[in-house]
Formats: sequence, C-alpha cells, structure tokens
Amino acid sequence: MQLKFAVWFLLWLTLSAAMPGVALAKPAKQPNILLILADDLGFADIGAFGGEIPTPKLDELARSGLQLTRFYTSSQCAPTRAMLMSGVDSHLAGLGAMQEGMSENQVGQPGYEGYLNNRVVSMASLLKDAGYHTYMAGKWHLGTEVDQTPTARGFDRSFSLLTGSASHFNDMAGPTLAQPRAKYWEDGKEVFSLPESFYSTSYYTSRMIEYIDSNKTSAKPFFAYLAYTAPHWPIQALDRDLARQRGKYDEGYDVIRARRFEKLKAQGVIPANASLPPSPASVIPWNSLSPEQKKRQARLMEVYAAMVDRMDYEIGRVVAHLKRNGLYDNTVIVFMSDNGADSNPLVNFPVYAEWVKRFDDSYENIGRKGSFSSYDAGWASAGEAPFRLYKWFSTEGGIRSPALIVAPNSVRGQKNDSPTTVLDVLPTLLDLAGAPRPGKTYKGREVYPLAGRSMLPLLSGTSSQIRGDDDTYGMEIVGRYALIKGDWKIIWVDKPWGTGDWELFRLEALCRKEQCDYSQQTRPGAGALARFSRGVAAEGAAGRIPGLRHLPTAPEDVVRSACSSFVERGPIPRSLHHRTVSWGISGRCWSRRMGGCDPLR
Repeated sequence: MQLKFAVWFLLWLTLSAAMPGVALAKPAKQPNILLILADDLGFADIGAFGGEIPTPKLDELARSGLQLTRFYTSSQCAPTRAMLMSGVDSHLAGLGAMQEGMSENQVGQPGYEGYLNNRVVSMASLLKDAGYHTYMAGKWHLGTEVDQTPTARGFDRSFSLLTGSASHFNDMAGPTLAQPRAKYWEDGKEVFSLPESFYSTSYYTSRMIEYIDSNKTSAKPFFAYLAYTAPHWPIQALDRDLARQRGKYDEGYDVIRARRFEKLKAQGVIPANASLPPSPASVIPWNSLSPEQKKRQARLMEVYAAMVDRMDYEIGRVVAHLKRNGLYDNTVIVFMSDNGADSNPLVNFPVYAEWVKRFDDSYENIGRKGSFSSYDAGWASAGEAPFRLYKWFSTEGGIRSPALIVAPNSVRGQKNDSPTTVLDVLPTLLDLAGAPRPGKTYKGREVYPLAGRSMLPLLSGTSSQIRGDDDTYGMEIVGRYALIKGDWKIIWVDKPWGTGDWELFRLEALCRKEQCDYSQQTRPGAGALARFSRGVAAEGAAGRIPGLRHLPTAPEDVVRSACSSFVERGPIPRSLHHRTVSWGISGRCWSRRMGGCDPLR
C-alpha cells in the first residue's frame, strides 16, 4: 500500500499520514504501563547514553530492553508533552508553542490554545476505555483550568504540577512574577500546601506507588504516567544527594563533554571513529573562566547531577515495588526526556529576570530551598556532547532524546539507531494493550487521527526500522524548522545560532551530528535551498509538503523535491509567525555568560 507522508511547516511539521497499526489480537492479559518522562534531561546525561552521573537503575532498564538512540521530540517541553499524550502534532493538539512563550499574535489561534484541546484524545482516555486504571504524578503543562487538568483528560488519580516549572521544595515558588505560586492539583482539586518534607522527585514517586497500590486486588491493569520535573530549573537537590557530587565537576564542562563523547563511542551509540564536534560559540572555554567562575559553574553542575542521581533512585524504587508485588514481568516501561538540555541562564529572559532577583543564589545557597538557579551553555553542551546546540533549537541537540522501552517478551539489551519519534509512543502502547486507535471521531466529536508509527516491529525484533528512506518527519518551534528524510535533514535556524538560511545535512553514520553541511558545497543544492526558502516565505511558512518520494542521488534532490511539491494548504496568516522579541532573545546575545554579554559568531 502506498503511504502518503506530509510535513507541516510552521505547524510542527509532523508526519501527516500514519502507518496502519500492527494487527494484534487483544492479549489474554493486558500489560501494565509505566511511562516515565524526564524534564530537560540531556542526551548524554545518563550512564547508558555516555554520562558519568550514577544512574544504575536506568542503565539496568536499558540492558533489559530496547535503547532508542535516534528518538526525536520537540525542542520544547509542552509541545512534546502534547504529542506524547495525544499522538498528534502539537500544533494541531493546541501547543503550537508553549503557552508561556506564545507571541500575542498566536494566542487563541487554532492550534495555539495553550492547552491540550478537544480535537485530540488523550492517552489516558484511550487506555481507560481499554480497561485500564489511569494514574499520573508530576508535571502536566497541558492546561491550568479545571476542564484542562489530568482529571478532565482521563486520569482516575493524579497529583500534578499544572504549570511548566516550580520550586522542587515545599515553598511552592512559581516560575515568574506572573505565576509566583506553583499550581498543584490532586484529583481535580487545587492543593494549597505541601508537606514539610516535600521534594518533587521523591513525592511524585511516593504518590505513584500509592496509586498503584490503591487497586491491588483489581484485575484491571494500570497506566502510570510519572512525569518528573527533574532536572528542570530551578536546579535544587537534597543535601544528601548533593554531598555525593562534591568535586566531581571541578575539571569543567570541556573535559566532561569530551569524556562523555568517548564513552558514547565505547558504548556503540556513535561510531568509534567519530570526532568530537566543536563547542557552540556560546560556550566560553573552561580555561578562560576565572577561579570564582569555575567554582560556581562546578557547583551548578553538582546540583544538576544530584537531581539526576535522585531521579534514578526513585525510578529504582518504583521498579523494585513492581517486582515485590509480582507486577514487573507484565509491565511495559518507557523512559524518555522531553527535549534537549536547556542552556539558558534565567537572568537572560525578561519574563524570569526580575523574579530570580528575589531568591538567594549565592554560592553557599545554590541548590537549596530559597534558591532559583540554572546552568547555562557549557554544561548543556556537555549534555548534548555529540550534537549541535540544545533545547529551543531544531538541531539534533534540541530534538534528540535519550529513550528506552522495556516490554514483556521483547528484545533485550539492543540498541536501535533508526528514526523514532514521540508520536510513536501512543500507537505502540495502544498496540501492546490491544486497544483500538481513535478514528476521525471520538464520543461524538471530531478528532485528529494518530500520526505516529507502532514500534512493535522493533520490540519484537522482526524489523530494524519503522520508517523507510522516503519517509519524512519535521518540526517547528519559535520559527526554527527541521525536515528529516531518511539520512537527510534540512534546517532553518536564525542568526547568530544558525545561518538564517536553509542548511542541508547528511545524518548517516559520522555525519549524524550535523557536521556534514551540503548546503554550500554544491551550487545546485544551494540554489534549491534558496528557492525553497523563497517559496516558504511566499506562502507565509504555511502549507503542506507531500512526502519527498525518492531517495536522493545527490543532496540537491532532497530540497528540489520539497520545493517542487510544495503546495498551499490554505491561508494561514503570517501573523502566526512567532515574535521572539517577546522572549527577549531576538538580539545577538544568547547568554550573558557570567557577567558579560558577548556577541556570538
């Protein structure tokens, strides 16, 4: 059967036609499902993906299942979460951009509602319909009104942080002056105070264990969505965790980055003969920092590592609980991060800068209650060691996530380097549960069909990929674009972080780090890129691009095909273009970088 593929530009350019689901009979015993989401975790932060931070529980899960080494998300957290929960492009699901980061001209437009809209069906609703108990603990970030909470979207029990970030302690400090207090809800009701001992990662875990235990005698399986806010800023850790990280980062981010890169080669995640790409221009070489700057930077990373260490411990606590209760062998476990590491000191953003001044971020208090710190580009670059840039960008460093799946009777200890995406999680879980997929209507309302592919062929070992070389996948966030077709990728990133024009890369083997830039190496390729750029601009960056149908024999074929098959979808106003000035990042300075704002090349 001939498949049709489409990519939306300006609208997270997602796959427009989903592969038919793998035909499965409903299993005799439906598996439990534990979906674990980390927040702003870098690709190379955990041990199984090159990191030095102790993550023995996650490393064991990686050895027990399938490690996905080319897994794509959005470059921002809320859009990824929308796609994870709905299986639909975030621009269709209501989070074309984060609600906090939308320009005024985007607010209220279709696809930019700022919450998971009713044109999609949530993962919880679909699994609940299939006979599951549904539980959630952690960060929601998909709507703050009563009819937008986890309870309203299919969860039987939930304890959730509705907003995008908050203090990890019980002071309930919110992220901005406009949101000074964290908004927690439990089972559809607002929570006004937290226990004195509250620490987000531990508390979410305890709540989830309680929810699982609440139906011990039930014959129904459970779906547990454990959405940690770690290691998202403000970076804060328990003193006992922080003590274990003392002195481990005194060598600096340049050394750590190189060491992670070598470990990734040794693990077979990247080719053994790969070379370390240059650091981003926003990273000041470690040896150029003053002793005081080095001391502070090392402390920031100690706190971050302590958060990851604690998250791994708590994941181990859930897994141990499942094993003690005879549940583990029939449980599917999915772990992933929502986007790349975040490189941005909060003081650089007008929306956060005044708020951060109200906290004590002295060296002695970094990471403790009452602080509100974040690390910046140096450590984020180490977090994305093999890749270019980080969160917010359409580059590999922004949209490649560490991910793994453990499932009953599936492959064990394997790595897969074929393209998979956050959109594939829901179809996979529905197939594992023997649950039907929604069509074009759900309970009397029109909805979008799922856009991803089932990963069952990868889990069963019957295939090494779920996408062919002619399949396309794309994304857009804050006016930064990416289109991936097999091993080819074109991106548009604004200056000074990109060229401000279309760039074409080969992603296979040694080039998978976006080092092999073809956009200027062949005149036909450069010309095609220019024509494509003009065509997109003429249409207001809107429209559909039916699949790039042929394997490229030369780099320019990719862009020529895209250019020639560009068709207008309809009048999408240019006014929907994101105005980055609202976030204060439209100038030439991305990072103040410890006291000085240096122009980036």
